[in-house]
Amino acid sequence: MVGSGYPVWCRINGKEYGFEGGTSLDEAKEIARMTQEAGADAIHVCGGGPRNPANLPSPTFIPAEIADLAGGVKRAVTVPVIAVGKITPESGERILAEGKADLVAIGKGLLADAEMPNKVASGKLEDIRPCIYCMACRDDLFFPDVVGIRCQVNAALGREVEYRIVPAKQARKVLVVGGGPAGMEAARVASLRGHKVTLWEKESRLGGQLIQAAIPPHKDRIGALTAYLQTQLKKLNVKVELGKEVTAAMIESFRPEAVVLAVGTSPLVPDIPGLDRAHVVQARDVLEGKVEVGNKVGVIGGGLVGCETAEFLAEKGKKVTVVEMLPEMALMVGPCLRTVFLDRLLEKGITLLTEIRCDEVTSECLVVTTKEGERKTIEADTIVLAAGFIPDRKLYQEVKGTVSEAYLVGDCVEPRKIREAIAEGYQAGLRI
Repeated sequence: MVGSGYPVWCRINGKEYGFEGGTSLDEAKEIARMTQEAGADAIHVCGGGPRNPANLPSPTFIPAEIADLAGGVKRAVTVPVIAVGKITPESGERILAEGKADLVAIGKGLLADAEMPNKVASGKLEDIRPCIYCMACRDDLFFPDVVGIRCQVNAALGREVEYRIVPAKQARKVLVVGGGPAGMEAARVASLRGHKVTLWEKESRLGGQLIQAAIPPHKDRIGALTAYLQTQLKKLNVKVELGKEVTAAMIESFRPEAVVLAVGTSPLVPDIPGLDRAHVVQARDVLEGKVEVGNKVGVIGGGLVGCETAEFLAEKGKKVTVVEMLPEMALMVGPCLRTVFLDRLLEKGITLLTEIRCDEVTSECLVVTTKEGERKTIEADTIVLAAGFIPDRKLYQEVKGTVSEAYLVGDCVEPRKIREAIAEGYQAGLRI
């Protein structure tokens, strides 16, 4: 029992999505009225079910997708109502202004940046580290070997004391090679510690693989992460030089006191007869519109990149078949989103074939063998390679003995996810 001065509120589903017979908004209103009569001081309105939009990526990011549920409940009760679900600072202000709720609750956004309220209050919205709604934090709950939860964009989550950014004892000349997430995060943290940081990137823009990652359907929120990192480097006066193809001699001539190498990967080209005679393109080039793609497409590789590229092409009206040598597709997608993702691919008419061996490529087809030993021909006027990546460690091998400190971070250690790239960049920035 608690006294009358202790607020108690109830969290209810304003609607349940994804199965027949789930709670409707009208039923939620009645539940809310009963809850108020029982003495609740406020009602917190969320969504439920496997297709709850608040827990799924949108084709294009839509903040506060289920705010109307709170608005509906608010019209049925007189106690304060709390809204939740993909709420950004801007959408939270709009919810309050429109009278859809009296308070807003933010969960995953505060895991990404616990200082969000302070940054909003001081008008520093551009300094808020954005949640990309990847659901990786919730995925961790499925794995008993993971202590607590982690965040793809916030390496310090749950490790705030250990990962506290403190001024360096002495400012040093630091060079970061590579402007992807690992390199930009290393530069950001090193600069916050007081070092003089220069970043060299071979492309004409920062972002690395974040650029391609933000292009497929349901992934545009990653663009907010790229923009955040770019903004931080600018505000911290990191000297960024683009279009700079870096060699060991250039690094030696620059004479840095510490080097962070975040040079990424090279695409893996499988050894399949006929690749040199067919119309073969890389997945990253397809996503960026650098190559032409025919109407019948075979994608070799059913990992995250291959499946996302397949969805991207299917939405452009292409007939797409994805072949994968392993028993399952999209294994790098976490449990919270994987089933929904694969269902979405099938709904869009994409053919997914597992345990496939690619035997030959021609200008008209892909010849494969199934796990049962059946030889099949898949019509394809374009072959998209998404067979994986090879870490690029050549520059590290050339310079590690010529500089006092050299750190290898991100995909050039091993191709993985955004989380590992950000974490390794953050840790390198702390060590320098």
